[in-house]
Order: sequence, then structure tokens, then C-alpha cells
Amino acid sequence: MKKTWFWIALASILTLNAAQAQESPGVDENEAAKPAVRKNLAPVDKKTLKVRFQRPKEYTLPNGLKIHILEDHRVPGTTVRLLLQAGTLYWPNQVEAEAAGSLLTEGTTTKTGKEIARIVDGMGAELTSGTGIDFSSLSISALSDYTEVLLDIIADVALNPAYPQDRLDNYKFRRIAGLPARKVDPDNLSSMLTARVNYGTSRFARPLPKEEEIQAVTREGLFVYHKAAFSPDRATITVVGDVDAKTVVERIKALFGEWKQTAGLLPEPSREFQPKDKTVVHIVDRPGSQQTMLRFTNIAVRRNHPDYIPLLVANRILGGGSTSRLFRKIREEKGYTYGAYSSLSAPRWTGTWGAYASVRSEVTGPAVDDFLAEFKRLQTEPVDPDELDRVKRTLTGSFARTLESPDNILGKYTELLRNDLPLDYWETYPKKINAVTADDVMRMARKYLGEGRIQIIAVGERESIEPVLKKHGPVIVYNTDIEPISQ
Repeated sequence: MKKTWFWIALASILTLNAAQAQESPGVDENEAAKPAVRKNLAPVDKKTLKVRFQRPKEYTLPNGLKIHILEDHRVPGTTVRLLLQAGTLYWPNQVEAEAAGSLLTEGTTTKTGKEIARIVDGMGAELTSGTGIDFSSLSISALSDYTEVLLDIIADVALNPAYPQDRLDNYKFRRIAGLPARKVDPDNLSSMLTARVNYGTSRFARPLPKEEEIQAVTREGLFVYHKAAFSPDRATITVVGDVDAKTVVERIKALFGEWKQTAGLLPEPSREFQPKDKTVVHIVDRPGSQQTMLRFTNIAVRRNHPDYIPLLVANRILGGGSTSRLFRKIREEKGYTYGAYSSLSAPRWTGTWGAYASVRSEVTGPAVDDFLAEFKRLQTEPVDPDELDRVKRTLTGSFARTLESPDNILGKYTELLRNDLPLDYWETYPKKINAVTADDVMRMARKYLGEGRIQIIAVGERESIEPVLKKHGPVIVYNTDIEPISQ
């Protein structure tokens, strides 16, 4: 019932805003009466988007815990998150780290998992937890009337996990049961091989865990990981919504003020990786496969690299949507696939730029040729001014829409801090997008998609695809454990 009132309140606010917009004065009748020149296109405002980025209030407790609070009194809702710089990157057994994060909500020393679920459901709330490569999180959202309860739950779950043995057993059973499916899924296999090709045997590659690695996870091991990872000096609590910052800070102090710093995580590995100097074809053999999952990849940049913005524009042109070059060429013109895209990943470590599509086995050869031709075209032909302008408007427009949500704004601020970006980054972001030139796009394509840079990944029937792929470079064949079996 309370959740229903939340959405009624939100709908009322949006309706009121729409009504006010319709009644706004100031339109010149003579100006409005002028006939419009239409070309089946929406009117375009070419002025650079100006952003006033609202920054949260920041606090730091004596134990190192950081607090970010963004007050927004327009909607009676609150979201609380606990973010930790801790994950599989810092632990020898990645499954142990993942399990420790996933099972946080399954019970504490004060409440069972069912009791926690009843409290959460009673508020119409949502509680989630998880562990990634270098970041872990706890999140809960509900009406602002429950803000104090939300903070209490986050504190209890984060600081007092019970890790019930039966829930761990169930977790391990599900992970092991899912291994066979993941070992035959072309998309999963191509993703794992792409990581292996780019990051080698480093912890960034995150290979598919073996059954014995999952079986080795123990309840005691979860507590060891939790003690090492959950330390206030690696943590940030973010609160956004209809709250009073001072009241929230006082409650957080009461709940987390005695949290002690701990150690024990693996040291941070090098985050820098170098691009390859020659093209190699990497094949995962799937006998009898009627499809070939193709990926093209290369090492690119970290999030705070100067090339990131022009790469973002270049990526959008190449394969960033259904109006992009790859989609039009590979799907609409050739009909090889339902979709062909490119993707730019730029995390806190050296990221990647590449493209992908799943095509029929018999068109694997021409599809690869067309991908490479589009890469070459981006390197040698200046982008048409209209195409470049349209892509810039798309990027700045989608960015503006993300700022409509206070939760997204706080997320953007966290992203800024995590990636060592300047504090005015989001205010200057639209200007930097609009400053990208056609020469910049060609320069990015030559630098990251140039001759010998791209690695070709293919998951499919080796017998039918290797003959048409070997002209592009040496071939390495892998099994479904992503282990080389020939080269």
C-alpha cells in the first residue's frame, strides 16, 4: 500500500509539472503563427548544453568512512547505498568474494534472512547486494518515512553477516549447476576469451571458475574475506532522497562510528595494459554450431584518459546503436545478423574498444571482411558533418536525461571520484563532446583500430570458419575452458 502511495505522489508531481509547462506565458503570438519549415526532422538546438551539476554534501568519519548525501524533497523516496573498494580483484578465490557479497542479505547475527525479507517487503523496499571486480555494493530503497530503518538494515547486513551454511550450500549448488550452460553459451565464451586475450592471465581476465574452486568455498572463508574487505577506509555511504542531511549523518555516526579498519586484501595489481602489435585470430571450437559469435577487440584507455571523449564519439558513429554504421551495413544492407554493434569499456584500469555480432556460419568470412572495412573507413574517410553533429546531439541529449534523476546525479558524482576525474568534469562534459572533430575521430580509429591492432574472436565450428579466417593472421584454437589447444 505504501509503495502505491509513492507512485501516486510521483505521478501527481509529474502531472503538475506538465500542466505548469502548458500554462507558461511568454510565447509571442506573431512568432508562433509563422509557418514552420519541416523536413521530417525535429527542430535542432545547436547551442552547447549548459550543466549545473548538483554536488552532494560530503562528510568523513574519524574511522575513514565517507558519506555523500544529496537532498531532494520533490519525491518522498530514499535510496541508501554502501559502496566498497573491494572485490574479486583483491582475493585469491573469486567465487569466495562473490559469495560473500551475494549472501550478505541471507541473514545476520540479529535477524534471519526471512526476518530481513519481511521487514523489507513490509516497507515496499528493495534490498540488493553484490561483488564485482573491484567494487562491492549494498543498496536499499523505500519511502523516506523509513529512512532510519533503511540505515539500520544496511548497517546490520554489512557489519553482522551470519552466512548461514544452508544458504552457502545452495549458492554453491547453483553455481556448479550453471557451469555446463555457461561453457556452451557463445556469448559467454566469447566474452571470457576476449578478457583472456586483452588481459592475459591477470586477475582482470576473470576466467570461468572451475567446479573445484566453487567447492573449495567455506563458511569460514566468507568471514575471512568479509573481515579483510569490509573496512571503513574503503567504504562510502551514499544517501539520496527526501532526507535531512544532518539527521542522516548523526544516525550513520551512531551505526558505523565504531567500525574498525582492517587489512588483508591482496595488493592492487597494475592497471596498465598494452595493445597488441599484430592481429591474431582466436577460435573457440563448437562443433555443429550454425552460428558464429564474432568479437573484435583491442586495448584502449582508462576512464580518465584524454582520448576517452573522442573515443566515445567514434564508438557511437561506428556501432553505438541502430543508426550506426555497423548496424546499417551488417544487418540492414547485408542481412547477416539481427544486430551489429561496437562497445567502449573504460573502467579504472585500461579498458577496451571493439565490436561484435552473431552471424550465420556460412557468412562468417564476408562478415569479418565487412567489419574490418568499416574500421578502415573510420580511419581514412572524414565523418560527414551531419553524421558527426547528430552523434554529438545524441550523446549530450542522453547525458542530460541522466541528470533528471537525483539517484543518477549521485551516481555520476561517485563515478567522478572513483575514476579520479576533475570536479568540474560533468559541467564541461557537453562542451568536450561538441569539441570533437572529424580529424579526432579518424585519429582515434587509426590509434586503436589500426592495422595489426585488432584481435579477432570467433566462437563457432572450427572446421567451417578457420579456413576463411586464417587469412587475417595466425590462428589459436581454444577449448570451452578457454585453454589453448593448438596454435
